[in-house]
Amino acid sequence: MPLTARKPACLLLVAGAILLAIACGSGPETVEERWARLDVPEPDIVFLGDFSDEEQEAIVREVKSVQVHHHERFDVVTSEFTLYISTERELLTEPFHALLGENVRRPDVPAWLTCDGLTYPPVILIAVETCDDKVRARGGPIAHEYFHILQHHVGMVSPAHGDMWPSWIAEGAAVYASTHHAEEQGRWTVAWRREAARLAWSGVGVGFFGEGFRSALVTFPNVAMPLDAGFLAVEWLVERKGEEALMEFFRLGGGRHEFEEAFDMSPDEFRVAFEEHRQKVAPPFGRRISGQVVDPKGRPIRAAWVAALVWLEEERVEVVGERTNPYGEFEFNGPGSGYTVGVELRCPTRWVVVGEWGEDGFVANEDGRWGEEDEGAEPFEREAHRTGLDLELPETEQALLDRHCE
Repeated sequence: MPLTARKPACLLLVAGAILLAIACGSGPETVEERWARLDVPEPDIVFLGDFSDEEQEAIVREVKSVQVHHHERFDVVTSEFTLYISTERELLTEPFHALLGENVRRPDVPAWLTCDGLTYPPVILIAVETCDDKVRARGGPIAHEYFHILQHHVGMVSPAHGDMWPSWIAEGAAVYASTHHAEEQGRWTVAWRREAARLAWSGVGVGFFGEGFRSALVTFPNVAMPLDAGFLAVEWLVERKGEEALMEFFRLGGGRHEFEEAFDMSPDEFRVAFEEHRQKVAPPFGRRISGQVVDPKGRPIRAAWVAALVWLEEERVEVVGERTNPYGEFEFNGPGSGYTVGVELRCPTRWVVVGEWGEDGFVANEDGRWGEEDEGAEPFEREAHRTGLDLELPETEQALLDRHCE
């Protein structure tokens, strides 16, 4: 539903011939009216690139709607940050280097930052270069990145360690907050996000902590496990201790001792209890999916990304995948039915969609992206292993890359 709130209804009193209207509102409050009550300065937003006036107005409104939502949910708000939002990744170079400082090696802006965000409090960097129209119109992942600003605003200082601590809870909380904002805006539901995360975790098939999880981050590069697993973990914690405990963890500093103080359990106790929960809600997939990707002349395609795709609420969700080896071969555990097999090739800054295989064969993708207009292939219906799949691309790899990697 839209981010609006009802003003009090009119109370009508009749006194003789006089009709009095008391506490009469003018309808739903706007985002701007609700934001004004926060009593914070206008957010500092720097637009880089070709944004229309209408786009800029919509993005300013999105920032304010996020500030309103997060304040009403977590009782904290700040405008002490700068948002740089760009139509092209390269245009973020100057603010990115400014964050690193003069005495630090100055690398390029990360290649993945084309429809994504990066936060170095008190600065947010977002590029909408490859975003679809709907995501671009709302300025990309503003709700997610702003929550990172709030985490540090209230006090979080603990650095991330090698075993995902505390990045899993920092990222998971940002996903939790942005997902509830998205549901309020009518974009997608919390239930959808939860089911997508559970399916992705079933695809990885390992526990949250330890070497197996860290290895999975390398093995499954297209699966955002710190976000998916972190989101489920934060939901689990909030169900037990509430959102107040979540913000208290960040206020206290965001470390292991602070975790126990905020959630009344040690990190080790959490690890054991949450692993039992994971086995119930996201058990590992048990069906094998394997085959080979080749071009029209039968030549193997190496380093292609092959993934199982499941439909949730009329949207494809990638639940597990693997890169092909030098012989074009792939093999992974996946769901037994209700999915298709998609193939993607790597451009310098993004993956492009070739098409997907399903019950009735291969369906090509013409523009290299998944979109609402793409009907796609029919999901496999029968529960089974699917091995020895022969996935033949409609064109040579080079022809596909030349067409899609503009």
